[in-house]
Amino acid sequence: MYFKIFILSALFFLFVSCDGYQSIDWMTVDSETHKPINNVQIREIKEVDALGFSDEQGYFEFHEIKGFAFGDKEMTIVFSKENYLSDTITFINNESKLIKLERITEKK
Repeated sequence: MYFKIFILSALFFLFVSCDGYQSIDWMTVDSETHKPINNVQIREIKEVDALGFSDEQGYFEFHEIKGFAFGDKEMTIVFSKENYLSDTITFINNESKLIKLERITEKK
């Protein structure tokens, strides 16, 4: 009897201690010119602080161990840059996307 309780307890603690791995990447380009946009601020919608900024080729990748083994498989990201409309996109774990930001045009 004690052996069964020990095994169940060990399996429970092993299961609870597992971490989830989140990995996504994308490239950010101008919607008209299709040229890469650098220094696009990237942040998770649930967070205040930025995850980072896109590089000179508009590329950014995110890898993090977070949560529970069967935790969040989705991640909602906000993309923002001066003179561009912000965009919010949801990613599924291990997903790559091409993000097209639209430039704000001045009204005359």
